[in-house]
Order: sequence, then structure tokens, then C-alpha cells
Amino acid sequence: MTAKFTVSGSNTKIIFEYIAPTAKISEIALAAAGYLWEHGYGDHGSEDGPILFDDTSNQDKLNMIDAHVRRVIMDLAKSHTVTASQVEARKTAIVYAKENLNMT
Repeated sequence: MTAKFTVSGSNTKIIFEYIAPTAKISEIALAAAGYLWEHGYGDHGSEDGPILFDDTSNQDKLNMIDAHVRRVIMDLAKSHTVTASQVEARKTAIVYAKENLNMT
């Protein structure tokens, strides 16, 4: 299992942990960070002082991956909430229509 909850008082920590041989996990992280870099993640510097992907640290690369994972998790949660709200609104609208608009 790669994920777990740790509760401490009123706070909860969620940990996702992946273990693989160093060469493999480094290759995966580098490729993922490279993809994200090409799609605007990370500090690219400025026109006068651009920062190249190869000049970013391993921590910078992991930060890009972390930012993306957090964004995906939040987008999933928002999509679920919106969909659930739409389902409830539809149910309410159907009941209203049946009761008030002579619709079956």
C-alpha cells in the first residue's frame, strides 16, 4: 500500500510513498518533471535570465511533481462535488416539474 492517513489531534496527514530501485524511480521522476516543465511548471526565470530544466535541482523537480499531484487531487475533489451537486439539482428539478408543470 502506498498511501496512508496519519491523524494528529485535529490534523490529518496523507502520505503517498513509492519505493523502487533508485535508477528506475529517478528515471520516472525526471521524465515526469520534464513533462511538467514543458507544460509550464517550475521557475523558468525571465527572458533576460532564463532557467533551463537541466539547471533545476532534484528538489525543484520533485516540487513540480508535487504541485501537479496536488492540483489533480483538488480537481478530482471539485469535479466530484460539482457532479454530486448536479445530480441533486436534477432530482429536485424533476420533482418540481412533476409537481408544478404537469410533467410525468
